[in-house]
Amino acid sequence: MTVPTRWSPGVVAFHWLNAALIVALLAMGWAMTHRVFGAATSFDLYQQHKSLGLVALALTFVRLAARTLTLAPAPVPGWEGGLSRAVQAAFYVLTLVVIGAGWVVVSASPLPVPTRLFGLLVIPNVAPPDAALFASAALAHRLAAYAIATLIALHVAGALKHHFVDRDDTLKRMGPRLRR
Repeated sequence: MTVPTRWSPGVVAFHWLNAALIVALLAMGWAMTHRVFGAATSFDLYQQHKSLGLVALALTFVRLAARTLTLAPAPVPGWEGGLSRAVQAAFYVLTLVVIGAGWVVVSASPLPVPTRLFGLLVIPNVAPPDAALFASAALAHRLAAYAIATLIALHVAGALKHHFVDRDDTLKRMGPRLRR
């Protein structure tokens, strides 16, 4: 069996879709907590954030399945390859933590507002209202989000370093296939 030189088109598509979704969720979360909106706009933002978070959860499981079922390119050698694999694993773990903690936040909130997936169906709570659990989950959600934002910056810096400094094919392995 020949080892591919790049990731499959499906893995690449899921990667970039999930990346865009997570960056959008981080921006939306920052805006929700650092900007002042009217009550209706704030409510709508929180509902959209929760819905998109559940989409990101589903997409993360799809990505994990695709990565498991797809033949991977040869790993980057040396310490950079080890760091790359550790960052990738941390992305998956932190994504699950931030979404799980967010789900606990909305479930344990003293203000019971149902989560409506894009206004269509109510998502069940995973915990009863509890102020202490709400506070702990909110802290975990915030810290995991900041950790993801930090990892994104490192991930992008590493990809750009490989592309512009090392001039290797590392970035192309996950990039779209462009015709010449």
